[in-house]
Amino acid sequence: MQKRTVAILIPAFKLFLIGMPGVGKSYWGAIVAQHIGLPFIDLDTLIANGEGVAITELFAKYGEASFREKERNYLNQIATNNTEPSVVACGGGTPCFYDNMQQMKEAGRVVYLSADIDFLIGNLTKEENTRPLLTNRNTIRQQLEMLYTQRKEYYHQAHYILQAKDISVATFVEILRDV
Repeated sequence: MQKRTVAILIPAFKLFLIGMPGVGKSYWGAIVAQHIGLPFIDLDTLIANGEGVAITELFAKYGEASFREKERNYLNQIATNNTEPSVVACGGGTPCFYDNMQQMKEAGRVVYLSADIDFLIGNLTKEENTRPLLTNRNTIRQQLEMLYTQRKEYYHQAHYILQAKDISVATFVEILRDV
């Protein structure tokens, strides 16, 4: 019997995942990173660990503007100070502030995970934690629609746009081969 070998593609850049809350950035980021043998960085987790407080507490205590400044600083560290390839799951608003989108595009490839509102609601209602900008579960649809309207022009600047319901590891392998 002949042994099959599978070539793992290790990119020479970072792969940034962006999209709405609940689309699966952290989920797919961890899976893809493990599959291709790269470190996985969840930007929100990195911020929370670095600041010693949960993201929801950062929002509540200091406000969104302060959080976005911290987010920018941590993203800058990932994009410029850490030259190792990695898979990075960004917060939903990350590409929409400062020069974050440009910084991600210069440091690697940006993949926008797109999904309809019902898909997002389905994922978010399974979570115990509340997202800082989605505070009222009774109006979650309206909140998500408003966020998407504000963010879509940034999301559509990504190098790749993938429909979350159709994603597989093979989808990301194709992106890596395309580079």
